[in-house]
Amino acid sequence: MPPLVSPLRRRVGVAVGVVAVLVLLLLSHGFGRAVPTNNYRPLLTTDAIESGCYPLPGDARLDGLAYQVRWDEDVETPEGKRRHLYGQYDLVDRDEAEGLLIQAFMNVGFREVRSSSELPIGVVSGERLLVKGDVAVGITVTELVDTTADDLVRGDFVLDLPVVAKAKDDPVCDFPSSTKRWPDAGYKRRTPIK
Repeated sequence: MPPLVSPLRRRVGVAVGVVAVLVLLLLSHGFGRAVPTNNYRPLLTTDAIESGCYPLPGDARLDGLAYQVRWDEDVETPEGKRRHLYGQYDLVDRDEAEGLLIQAFMNVGFREVRSSSELPIGVVSGERLLVKGDVAVGITVTELVDTTADDLVRGDFVLDLPVVAKAKDDPVCDFPSSTKRWPDAGYKRRTPIK
């Protein structure tokens, strides 16, 4: 059976195909590419506590605790508005995280009380309660289930704090990604139902 395409035509077809591929390769860098902006990663936001925009009572610092603030909002309670700061702790177990949080407030003059009857206001939520003058702080620390020494995030914490106004007139204090004070629905409304 004779070939369907003559050898000469086959060679010409292969040559044309090779030339077309080379032309596409040479010109392809100009087609369909994004314009380089040199902005490939977002800037890391300022730590919500370290920024000083909404400081902790007594300017407490969470030294020694690896954490990230997830949410910071003012909520209504039976005693009036309170500030709830929701975070996650890393690399340590529940007891050590709780101890570091308590120590952070004790370092600035707070003392732990055993009963809410010792607080200057009626209701503060938290498993551990601290007081300094007329300022009360509640701390609740929860360990995540099934974490191991290989896991980075080990648990959650909630600080029940007095409401504080923005302490600095710094542009970073206007960014919810830095302060974790989101303008939309509150923490409870945005938390998935388990």
